[in-house]
Amino acid sequence: MPEVVDIHDWPWLENGKFPATNSRLRPVLRIARFIEYGGPLKRLEGRETLIECTRHRGRHTCPGFMWVVKRMDDQLAAFCATCHRTEVIISGWERTVWAKGPMKPIRVAGQ
Repeated sequence: MPEVVDIHDWPWLENGKFPATNSRLRPVLRIARFIEYGGPLKRLEGRETLIECTRHRGRHTCPGFMWVVKRMDDQLAAFCATCHRTEVIISGWERTVWAKGPMKPIRVAGQ
């Protein structure tokens, strides 16, 4: 059963500021990355990410990478195409700072 994340229940995602404690930082960053990959998609589009699957079977970790799909209801679903596990369904992500994808490039002086 996938985890269901409503951004309104995760204040760090709603305001774009990451938690100071490392125990909360990792899951918040993972959800933010799914939003960054999936936000710009059109409904029923998906893409593979560079986010590793975290499923373990015994001592072995799934070698797959996560996919993000924007569903018809605009929720984002993140799943592994290798082990076929849906990890998370994300709602309320549309107003986060990551909703439009990666930031636009900026010129770096002196490079």
